[in-house]
Amino acid sequence: MAKITGAQLYTVRNYAKTPDELRETLNKIKEMGYTTIQVSALWHLPVADLVEITRSLGLKVVITHTPYERFLDDLDGVIKDHHALGCGLAGLGGLPSEFRSAEGYSIFARKFSAIADELQKNGLKFSYHNHHFEFQKHGGKLGMDTLIEETNPESFLFTLDTYWVQVAGGDPAAWIRKLKGRIEAIHFKDLAIIDEKQIMAEVMEGNLNWPEIIAASEEAGVKWYLVERDDGPTDAFDSLRISYNNLKKIGFQ
Repeated sequence: MAKITGAQLYTVRNYAKTPDELRETLNKIKEMGYTTIQVSALWHLPVADLVEITRSLGLKVVITHTPYERFLDDLDGVIKDHHALGCGLAGLGGLPSEFRSAEGYSIFARKFSAIADELQKNGLKFSYHNHHFEFQKHGGKLGMDTLIEETNPESFLFTLDTYWVQVAGGDPAAWIRKLKGRIEAIHFKDLAIIDEKQIMAEVMEGNLNWPEIIAASEEAGVKWYLVERDDGPTDAFDSLRISYNNLKKIGFQ
């Protein structure tokens, strides 16, 4: 299967505040070589504009980060928007702070298992994006393990973020393999040390073990490889360009 590099639009969120800005931003991303994207931090824009702009540029939306409240209060709208975008993965960017306890993880798992099952009935899947806090133990158990064990593996998937797993002291490749069959999209983000400080870095510009991460991703059935860099010293567009070119050199498209 071809390994297709996508752009997580959270990286360029400050350059997509209006439809015109989004069109200009996505045109730059397309010129870099990207053909797939993740819609994130863009729900302030009309969905009709998102659909028109992405389709006119030939960019495929493969996953979103959708606000927590929308899953609870407007699930029908979430389903409608994803079908309009031609996007099969409805993602959540992180666990709200009120659930970050042993009991809270279980409550969230039950709540979003039901939501994920409803999405599945409508031809979609739910995908949860991790940070580092899911790897804190509560009662001797990782929050991440609770999310894995207490949700439906058919409808509740994971968008593993390589950077945050490393920050938490985990092995990204090991966690990718643990999620085999439940990880259709992944966030590729590197970790570097600059001036003795830990920073987010472009893919293959930091210290993560990329050969092992990529091998694990292929074994686990990853379909969509999304490049992301939340913040850092490099210009956001340069960051996406560097990551794309580095991955292209090793066979990504």
